[in-house]
Amino acid sequence: MLTKLLVIQKLSADGTVEIFQAYSDNFQWTFEPKRIATKTDKEYFPFTIIGNVKVAKRQPGPETITEVSEDTIKFCDDYSIPDGSVIAILLPANYIPDIIKFKDNPYIPVGLAGQVSTRPPGQLQVLYNKLEKKSAIVLHIHEKLLFGIKFIAKKIADDDFPENTNGMVDDLFDISISREFLNVPAIKTEDLKIINDTINQIDLADVNETLNEILEALKSGNKDKAKSMLSKFGKLIMNGASLGSNLTKLVDSYNDDGGAVHKFIGQVLKYVTV
Repeated sequence: MLTKLLVIQKLSADGTVEIFQAYSDNFQWTFEPKRIATKTDKEYFPFTIIGNVKVAKRQPGPETITEVSEDTIKFCDDYSIPDGSVIAILLPANYIPDIIKFKDNPYIPVGLAGQVSTRPPGQLQVLYNKLEKKSAIVLHIHEKLLFGIKFIAKKIADDDFPENTNGMVDDLFDISISREFLNVPAIKTEDLKIINDTINQIDLADVNETLNEILEALKSGNKDKAKSMLSKFGKLIMNGASLGSNLTKLVDSYNDDGGAVHKFIGQVLKYVTV
């Protein structure tokens, strides 16, 4: 692939980040999905940069934030970059993306005539090298852009590491709320017992209705409604949970329970609380 600017953020299991930045006129880079690193490969492999291109190594700025817990890494960063750029976030061995969210920065309302264009300013890929057990989130930026990203990466077993198939992602819910969770028929009130036990000052009827609307919207592919209902669900939970520890306890409890319904609820909770 060709680009003018490639920024590789190499994330370690302890949360440290190293940045490798390459800049030139239309140089070539690639991600190697089907081979093991050799002695001649750089420390940011499976990425390789082709040609006589200088790669500068630097430390991240204060806007790059990581938080490490058992088998998970939470990452948050802000970017202001020119068009024709590529940002690649390389995860530690055996980690894959679990939740990915973006945050927009508001436009300055000066000289805006009519509606602001909503054309997507870039595309997202998730790439895997099963031999090295390495994965990466790759952001192809088509327009000059100011934005932020948040994600959670989870550690998985060698046998569960995915193959690199079609890495282009057109629906973040394919990553964040896996399609396997959408086989759930419906959410019942009794499925919310853990929420009631953990946060007893919350309207469970409203939570139940909102969760089912999220499920229905995701199954039908109605992205706008799904995002709207996820936002509503997040507000309901945040209003009831005054302490972050309550939210962590909720997510862990639902994910540890084992049932498909509870895993779906746990993933939705994780998504809205990132």
